[in-house]
Amino acid sequence: MAKKQTFGDKAKKGTADFKMAKLIFSVKSEKTNAWKFVEKNVRIPNGENDQEVLNKAIATQGK
Repeated sequence: MAKKQTFGDKAKKGTADFKMAKLIFSVKSEKTNAWKFVEKNVRIPNGENDQEVLNKAIATQGK
């Protein structure tokens, strides 16, 4: 027989020590001079400043 599992049991699997944020920003193409949108999923650890982590993610995209 199958084990009865509720949605609450599935949701309690683990607690995350981070937040996920979808970061969307625009960059200008060097070749065509057109604007492009870049989407990135960024993991933000608990206790960190959200804005600093997002700014760091944007800065590393250009490199």
